[in-house]
Formats: sequence, C-alpha cells, structure tokens
Amino acid sequence: MNGLVSLRAARFLGLLTTLSLFLAFLTGPFEASDAADAAVSIKIAIVYDVGGRGDHGINDSAARGVDAIKKKFGLTALSVRELVTNGSESDRESRLQFLASANYNLVIAVGASFSQAMGVVAVANPNTDFSLINDASVGNLNLSDMVFSNQDGAYLAGVLAASATKSKRVGIVAPSSYAPYLDDFKSGVVSILPKAIVLSQFVDKEVGNASRVLAAQGVDIIFSEWMSSSEVEDTVAALYTKAHPIHLIGVNPDQYFLLGKNSQKILIGAVSKHVDSAVKDVMSAALNGATIIDVLDAKIGIFGHMYTVKDGGESMALTALGAPYSIKVAAAIAKLKSGKVKAP
Repeated sequence: MNGLVSLRAARFLGLLTTLSLFLAFLTGPFEASDAADAAVSIKIAIVYDVGGRGDHGINDSAARGVDAIKKKFGLTALSVRELVTNGSESDRESRLQFLASANYNLVIAVGASFSQAMGVVAVANPNTDFSLINDASVGNLNLSDMVFSNQDGAYLAGVLAASATKSKRVGIVAPSSYAPYLDDFKSGVVSILPKAIVLSQFVDKEVGNASRVLAAQGVDIIFSEWMSSSEVEDTVAALYTKAHPIHLIGVNPDQYFLLGKNSQKILIGAVSKHVDSAVKDVMSAALNGATIIDVLDAKIGIFGHMYTVKDGGESMALTALGAPYSIKVAAAIAKLKSGKVKAP
C-alpha cells in the first residue's frame, strides 16, 4: 500500500520501534516474535459506534480486524483498548479526547458518525495518530481516513442489477450526496444491458416513497445506498409479489439490517466493504511506527487510503437469489482488477 510513512520521526516511541526493526534486519532473520516485541510499547484504542460488538454490521467487521491483529502480534487488552460510544456527540468527543490524553499512540473511530468529533479532537492533539473508518470528510496530518470506492461499488451494483432485471428497468435510491455516482451505476448497467432504462431517486427523507415511485415506474431491481434505516428494504419487501417480484441490492456492512427476515425474499447481493482490512492495515502501520497517508483530496488535506476492487478492499457478495449472476459479476470484478474497465 502506498502512503505508509512516518509522520513524526522524532517521536521517541516511534524511533525505538524503527530502530529495533532496523537492528533486527541487520543482525539476522526477522521473526514474528520480534515484531510482537517491538509492538509492546505501542498502545492502540478503538471506539466503536453505537451497539459495539454484536451489531452484525460495521462494528463487528471492525472487530474482526482488531482480533486478527491481536492474534498476529500476541497483543492483550493492555495494548489494545476497546470502547463503545453511547451515540451522543459529547460522548464521541469525550471518549476520543480521553484516549488521546491517556497517551494512546493510535486512536481509531468506527463510522462516519464520528466525523464531527474527530475534526475537533485530531486538531487538538497533534502528537496522537487517529484513524476514521468509512469516512473521508475530515482532514488533518495526523488523521488517516480509511474509505471505500463508491465508484467501484456503484459499478458492480449496476452490473448485478442489469444481469438480474426482467423488466429492463433498474433504479437507485440514495441520499442526495450520492448523486455523483449515478454515472458509475449506469456504466455497470450498460456494460451488460445497453438498452436498459436507469431511474434514480436521490432524497434525504421519505425514502420509502422514493422506492414506491421507482416500483411504479416498472423498476424490478433497486440498488439502495440508504444507510440510516431499513426503510428502503422494508418498502421493497412490502412491494414484492410473486406476480411482480422486485429485488434489492444493498451495501455491507453499513446496512446491518440486511440480515433481517425481510431480506430473505428480496436481497440478491450487496456491495461489500472490507472494513476489517482497513482496521488491520492502520493497526499494522502503527505497530511498525508508521501511518497511512495516501493523498485522498489534496485541496482540503484529506489523507488515508481508498480501498477498491483492484486492491481487494471492496467486492460484491451474492445471496442464493443472486447466485445465478455470479459469472457476470466475477467477470466485472476481473476487469476492474485488470484495469480493462474503469468506473467513470
């Protein structure tokens, strides 16, 4: 991964870690135990969003990354601290500030809901490294925003929608902020079905009605980027009939509600963000005295990493209903990885 560099080379702990790794390289083979020993002095904390572990969503995905790193480096709760916010803005900020004040080397926040608090705390604590998972709206030199390609996700959703539609009419429901990715969705659709009709509803409220509008226009596959509630899923499930089936493509793990009963008869697949990989990468970097600072937006100073299909950070998961379209989806993934096709 590009962008792994030391931001504060003069920091004492960072120098010790870097020096120990360098000496190990000079004096003999580098063993896993050496890495674990070097990591002992590094303290990492992660603050989960509301619900914490067991939410069947983004928190659980992040936790899998934490567990993998703890196992790899033999870390305990003394080196990795886990907290959960109660959801209030004051709680988010106070927990992040508490961890920074307690001299944790890296403080990770899970989810876009931490963006406001992170914008305050990262600036106030320049000697602490922070990471914000699944959001790229906050910029600071000591902050790594770990995000996922909306372009790739929308393209794959378009491929799946076009592969599955019987009416040759597909649609997308999303907040207005997602409107720039409509072209990516369309690109995926036309790569499979050039004459398909693509309809969209970009709304910030009354999202259930938006789904009904698309259904009334003959859409039989809806790609939902609505994260804050299960309203789109519930509406599509209510509209589904054997005579006029309508199916859904979602986003995992953001839409934790996709595991509910309503999804069983309508869900054909979900764009999958490998949040565990993001957590593993940013933790591994910290344990090696480095940070991840690919330039995401030079104009406003956003740094971190953008995960794509090409680097394995994003994919499409199919349900049993979506399995018949696996060959076309796999072909699209292969083309994205090879560079033969690029989402607009």
